Amino acid sequence: CQEIAEEFRSQEIDGQAFLLLKEEHLMSAMNIKLGPALKICAKINVLKET
Repeated sequence: CQEIAEEFRSQEIDGQAFLLLKEEHLMSAMNIKLGPALKICAKINVLKET
């Protein structure tokens, strides 16, 4: 979890950019494994719905 947070900081992912992330971005550009990438995308979708 801490590694992912550090990667978000290094990639300059702010709140607006966070909502635009897709699984492909997380897995290719940020080198996050599929499982965590899917969970992050699920949370992003919940945020978009509220």
